[in-house]
Amino acid sequence: MIWKLLTPADTGLLYADLDVDNNGMPTEFDNLTKPASAPDVSGGILWADTVNKMIYLYGGEFYQSSPQSFSLWSYDAIYGNWTTVNPDPSQANVQRSSYGAGVVAEDIAKGFWYGGWLSNTTIPAWGTAPIALSNFLEYDLVHNTWTNNTGPDSIGRAEGVMVYIPASDGGMLVYFGGLQDLYGNGSSIVAQPMDVILRNIHILAMN
Repeated sequence: MIWKLLTPADTGLLYADLDVDNNGMPTEFDNLTKPASAPDVSGGILWADTVNKMIYLYGGEFYQSSPQSFSLWSYDAIYGNWTTVNPDPSQANVQRSSYGAGVVAEDIAKGFWYGGWLSNTTIPAWGTAPIALSNFLEYDLVHNTWTNNTGPDSIGRAEGVMVYIPASDGGMLVYFGGLQDLYGNGSSIVAQPMDVILRNIHILAMN
């Protein structure tokens, strides 16, 4: 099953069943409604817990409305209910960012998010120029706990791509592309060199 949040203007949840063939493409189904209290955001991620049939919404920026204080939302795919997740104390220092690099590792039930923008569309009363984070977030979908780690360096990054590669030693995360916020204040934004890959949040320079 593929899940996708539509743009905030659509305020819906779209899904496609990979078992239903539609001329070579999965059949796309109508929007699933959500309550008005659930945020309408773009640039976030849906982490899927395929065992418990739950989806968790992290990150994203608000559209034509003031951002809410951060809370983690979940969607029960069996009962069709949106609810906020009771925050664990480890969530206290987690902020909402947008257009970071996110991925879910279904085999170990963990969601990951690296970088992303902090701005007036993600943080209430932010009041300054957008900046990119260098933090690396890990969310345990089973135990509802967060780990907020530093990244490979102090450079903020956003709009890149991260993939999870399962392996016998616990898997590997690979990040590439996107933008760098060199000074951490939004004053110098450059492209991430494509000859530098971040692997397991350690820098690997490719030949």
